[in-house]
Amino acid sequence: MPVIQDQLWKHPGNPGMIVISSHASLAEDGRLVLSAREELEAKRRIPDIDLQCGQLVQANAVDGVYGFLPVRPSRPKERIIGFGLFQTRLNLDDAPDPELIRFSMEKLRQYVKKHKNIRIRMNFPGIEDENTPAEAVAPLLLPLPDTVTVCHQGQVRRRVPENFTGFKSLYVQVERMLMEGRFQLAVEHLVNSGYDIQSAMEQVRAVERLMRERREREAEHTGNWQNLELFR
Repeated sequence: MPVIQDQLWKHPGNPGMIVISSHASLAEDGRLVLSAREELEAKRRIPDIDLQCGQLVQANAVDGVYGFLPVRPSRPKERIIGFGLFQTRLNLDDAPDPELIRFSMEKLRQYVKKHKNIRIRMNFPGIEDENTPAEAVAPLLLPLPDTVTVCHQGQVRRRVPENFTGFKSLYVQVERMLMEGRFQLAVEHLVNSGYDIQSAMEQVRAVERLMRERREREAEHTGNWQNLELFR
């Protein structure tokens, strides 16, 4: 799962889905009120998407809560990308709710688990309120599925721990977790240690790549040694 600084509205691949942060506020005609930048872009690109969203929110929300809601399925044969909502607040004017973000993230994980082949691009949720920093939301998103790409517009500020212990110590800690198959735990460890989520992902991927290259060198060396044995 990459966290990247990039525009949200790019093709995620097939089958794919674009997901935006939202709420449960409906207009008098039953349409979901879409007024933020990514919401307005959804309205521009997808005719009557606010009406579709409103209808599904009404049908699925319990006391205004729906979490993650796939509004339009992906239809690769027709070159149609899916669309979904990720709820970060109850009403339009509310501040992002950490517990609601955590709930929505769990609903998204459940959806991805059932649809393992779908690729999702979503905006970094919960930072539509300028008073909510990305680093406060990042722990709520973990673990993030590998098929989900989170896009931000520079809100993720790069940082490393103040008591940085050096690459060697970092490598040993992360390598141990990766050897146990705990990629997400390694990312969480770095985030909790003071890395921003994008840097944490990149660091773990770098260690993963070094481990893979080392295994390939060892396999090549072993293969050469076995070939030498054949000719003795």
